[in-house]
Amino acid sequence: MRNLTGALVFSTTLLLAVGCHKNTGESPDAATDVGASREALHGGKDAASPDAAQPGSGSSAVEDCVDRWLKAHDLDRFGGPSGTMYTGGTPLFDERTGESRDRLTFVFERQPEAKKACVSGDAGK
Repeated sequence: MRNLTGALVFSTTLLLAVGCHKNTGESPDAATDVGASREALHGGKDAASPDAAQPGSGSSAVEDCVDRWLKAHDLDRFGGPSGTMYTGGTPLFDERTGESRDRLTFVFERQPEAKKACVSGDAGK
């Protein structure tokens, strides 16, 4: 019995010392997922096309507009009521499947009015 207790204490100490991997809510393919979702939002234009959004315009303008819209409606950055707590820290990562979602796509599904206000020609107004 004494050896069993010692083994349990040793293994518990070892596990606590080593720790475990913390899921940050982003998959290794998150950049690809975000790009694909944003491409769908902007009419299927890819990054190589001359009409695609450049840094400082397009998608960042849409994100800025969405953030302003959410703040004006007292919603958190995911379109839920302010102060909402999410399992894992974000609703964008499904721990069961390991899949991540684009924030704008998620917000637009929950708050279609934000999409109407920011994706149409009214962005930033």
